Amino acid sequence: MKLLKPYIIAGIVLSLIIIITAISITRDRLSTSGRATGSGTRYSSIFSKDNSYIFASPISALADGETAIRITVFLLDSQGLGVSGQKTLIIAPDEIEIDPVQQMTDQYGKAIFDATSAKPGDYTINVSVSNAVLPQTVHISYQ
Repeated sequence: MKLLKPYIIAGIVLSLIIIITAISITRDRLSTSGRATGSGTRYSSIFSKDNSYIFASPISALADGETAIRITVFLLDSQGLGVSGQKTLIIAPDEIEIDPVQQMTDQYGKAIFDATSAKPGDYTINVSVSNAVLPQTVHISYQ
């Protein structure tokens, strides 16, 4: 039994070294890939027009000049990560009043606008960033 104790202790020490090495390698990979670091985001200043999105909620509202439709823009890079600090502009017909709730994109690439209209109709909304119009559009209506 005395002969087995050194082997058991050596086995435990070796196992701990392997576990610590594996954890270290995993942390290095995560922090250099831009994921799972600090706040969970990576900041990029280059956005992808084709990988960015525009949402409207609800898509229909009263044409009373007060009931708003929330337009949310997600400006993403080619890897799907948010691009912060970009000024976004809504391109809308004159009948639509745009309130820029959050015109600059946040750490998730999100910008927020409220749209109202006193004139009933169906409208198409576009977004422009750095003189580039995103290919995505959103359709809203006021009744």
